[in-house]
Amino acid sequence: MAQPAHPKRVLELGMGIISKMTQCLCGLKIFCRPKVADTAYEYIYQRMEDARRDVRIVTIQSGEFNDPIACDLETVRLEDSSGTSSITQALSYVWGNPEIRLPIKLGKRSVSITVNLESALRHLRYEDRPRRMWIDALSINQADNIEKGHQVALMRQIYRGSAEVIVWLGASNEGELAFEVLSELVANPDQHLDLDLAPHLDEKLMDRSHIDALLGLGDNDVWRRMWIVQECTMAQKLEFVWGSKSIKGATLLEALGHITRHGRSCCSKLIHSEEDHPLRPFFISDGNIKGRDFKDYRARFSASEIDLLDAMGTFRLQRAFDSRDKIYGLLGLAMGQYKDFLEPDYTLSVEQVYEAAAIQFVRRTAKFEHFSHIVQDRGVSIPSWIPDWRIPMDHDNFDAHWARTQDLDLYGASGSTRTVCNQSVPGKLVVEGIVVDIISTIGSELKNLSLDQINSTLDEWQQIAEAAKRPGKAQSPLWRVLMNDAVREWDVSVNGYRGKRLGGRDYGIQVEEWREL
Repeated sequence: MAQPAHPKRVLELGMGIISKMTQCLCGLKIFCRPKVADTAYEYIYQRMEDARRDVRIVTIQSGEFNDPIACDLETVRLEDSSGTSSITQALSYVWGNPEIRLPIKLGKRSVSITVNLESALRHLRYEDRPRRMWIDALSINQADNIEKGHQVALMRQIYRGSAEVIVWLGASNEGELAFEVLSELVANPDQHLDLDLAPHLDEKLMDRSHIDALLGLGDNDVWRRMWIVQECTMAQKLEFVWGSKSIKGATLLEALGHITRHGRSCCSKLIHSEEDHPLRPFFISDGNIKGRDFKDYRARFSASEIDLLDAMGTFRLQRAFDSRDKIYGLLGLAMGQYKDFLEPDYTLSVEQVYEAAAIQFVRRTAKFEHFSHIVQDRGVSIPSWIPDWRIPMDHDNFDAHWARTQDLDLYGASGSTRTVCNQSVPGKLVVEGIVVDIISTIGSELKNLSLDQINSTLDEWQQIAEAAKRPGKAQSPLWRVLMNDAVREWDVSVNGYRGKRLGGRDYGIQVEEWREL
């Protein structure tokens, strides 16, 4: 019997980068680059005088499309004495599979880079003049964990200071068709997507080729990257490039807003009709959802209203090559009480980084709200009081979990009392508390969402709750606990759902409606 295949270890000539394949969030396979020692880097990268203030700029030498790619590196101070950034453009892109690589010239040496980055350089290169950009894979010595930590700490200054951030969507030729639809929606936002309504988009823009292009945009891997969150949020100016075509970031994000608005109102038939419309998957695609999130977060960033813990919950399904970047990839958004939240350190393990983040959340907020981001299926390598941001969740479970975390401000059982805790040894948290009661009975654990088990487990819990119910109480506290003592209702003022505490005469009706669901 054949033995199961092990992940391949491939030694790249000249670069000596060892790559291994691992599982990422959502059960999809991506590739992870571990820490490696690579003497070839010593000849390409000269140690920076001050990695906390200096950056390397990539100069893409001019050439025709099929010419070999040649780049040079220059170390510069990130900001001059007046605070002006040295970076005019920064690149945002998907690394791609690091086991499949193509050669380019970097300085006097030949190096190998991922296919997607090679494609980006080839498409973005000017024919008649050099182009200067900051590109993480080339600008940072990936073999130097100390330098990498210092450079990641500069990400906010890099992407906020850059005059423009270029988001590379890939080499597909679908860009022209997709961008044609989006541009028309911005030019004429009242045109309906439903061709049965008037006025509506030109039927040519709703043919199968244009719809397929939109679906390709919505399903593009770039939306699933962790790093793109802060790159798009902080950028002064965005441009999305797909093959040989481009669209301004403001136009793309505005168009996605119009699509959502039509889908939630006049054109809702395209989503909810029994007969599936070909455009339906786009409404729930990562591109459409994340596009709306990015537009919202850009506004929040400008108003200095981003809560780091909320951001980590909102974007916890984003993918990262390195699981430590589930934390580090959002540090650029830290503000207010979270300013200088953590210093990126790639010499620490994933578990150490997650523990440090949990400690910081408690110290900064004097609350244990990060407990609400702990999910059941956790590994044994991390203490129970620390959220494991690596744990995969399907979209249905994530939506329910995310909605619950959005209502944390509805609760305040401890009033103005601040958390008192200290950490005596790594992995253990010592806290002060008040003894409220003693647990006398523990019911069965709800391990899956099959209807039969849900019903039987709820019946058991109901019996336990009824036995413990205080005299004179008309309603069992069980249902209030299951409902988080709150309901979510549509709020037209925010064009979205908002939580509301249970109470009043309609309490029984709300509980019965929840039980029916």
